[in-house]
Amino acid sequence: MSLQNAARLACASHTFRRSWRCYPNLDLRQRTLGLNGDHISKVDHILQNHSGVGMKKLRIELFDCDKVDSCYISSWLRIAVTAGIEELTLYLPATPEDEAYYSFPYSLLFNGSEDSIRYLDIGLCAFRPTAGLGRWRSLAILSLGNVLIADDELEGLLYNCAALEHLALLNCPEIVCLKIPCLLRRLRVLRVSVCRNMQVIDSNAPNISIFHFSGSLVSISFGSALQVKNVHMECLEFGQSNIVLHARTKLLSYAPNVETLVISSPNEVYSESLDEYRLAICI
Repeated sequence: MSLQNAARLACASHTFRRSWRCYPNLDLRQRTLGLNGDHISKVDHILQNHSGVGMKKLRIELFDCDKVDSCYISSWLRIAVTAGIEELTLYLPATPEDEAYYSFPYSLLFNGSEDSIRYLDIGLCAFRPTAGLGRWRSLAILSLGNVLIADDELEGLLYNCAALEHLALLNCPEIVCLKIPCLLRRLRVLRVSVCRNMQVIDSNAPNISIFHFSGSLVSISFGSALQVKNVHMECLEFGQSNIVLHARTKLLSYAPNVETLVISSPNEVYSESLDEYRLAICI
């Protein structure tokens, strides 16, 4: 039974309400719930009445809301952490330019969930990892979208994520130099999109095989990562017409074993110099 139907039946049946309080996968987007009215109040009601037993996945997206009080977010996170959550997705409402981003309560996650969380996807907030709290022993996928996090904060976070396999960064404006340490031996996928102030990607993770990048050209180094096989580069700015040359003279020099290279650019034309590679150029 879908969560939407469960929520509706719970409103009508006291017996059924008791049974769905142990739902393991909670997708609390408004379109999933299919309910009208105050979205935040409904999310709060569902989580406050959940037993916490067996909760594995929690997805909350509040794009449709004007604002949310931070006490709600902290309360929801405590419930998820106490339940031993494994997958957490939390996207907050867009913040007006003249207001500060909501500060994600990083320390709340270090109350036992650092051993259980495998998937963390957060957006539209400030994420300020605190040094000394401990290591993420199980975190395999980390996705940050429209998140404020500084270079040193992200670097320190990555040093504590030895199990990380997939890292995605979307529109994180404070990142200038992305440094990925060599201890991330399990990291296979790196995706960087529209981080407008980024100038350098310096990765020493040895086993990256998939690299997707979109934005203005930056300095990229993979260190000794000879496993890079799939590269997708998308230039979003008109006027940058040297992305093919960049791929031929620079990227392929430090990722010599690339098998599939996809380039998307508003200014490029086909280059015969890359005939030996399977190459797609989108103009």
